[in-house]
Amino acid sequence: HVVPRQAGIVVRMVTGDNMKTAAAIAKKCGIIEGEIKPGNVIDGKTFRETVAPNGKLLQDKFEPLWKDLLVMGRSTPLDKHHLVSGLQAASEKQTVAVTGDGTNDAPALKEADVGLSMGIAGTAVAQEASDIVITDDNFSSIVKSVLWGRSVYD
Repeated sequence: HVVPRQAGIVVRMVTGDNMKTAAAIAKKCGIIEGEIKPGNVIDGKTFRETVAPNGKLLQDKFEPLWKDLLVMGRSTPLDKHHLVSGLQAASEKQTVAVTGDGTNDAPALKEADVGLSMGIAGTAVAQEASDIVITDDNFSSIVKSVLWGRSVYD
């Protein structure tokens, strides 16, 4: 059983859930280990007002935020899109994969370097916008596919 961190993958959770629920889920899933540190958790409104106050992403405002950010609660589809765009333009280039199952995830799925939709719970719109459909809706399948892909190229 390989966890994403062991594979060099940083998992960030972006959800519409409230902050308390989002942080609890992130801790339970291992996205946040130990104590929550400043900058690990942010709500969508604060993120939006900080990095895109006029609706357009300001990379210089995004830069100080992204390395510590692990969970965004109460987010909108535009917040998810801004996060993807900001990571792709970050001073330390990031390869960004996005998972999603709903129609509202489509813009971020399309923007990502790799969009992964859910095959069982995913909407047709999300599946069309993605590059890969995870047929079993299991997050661990993503980690396995990364490891298999790396073994092909290594």
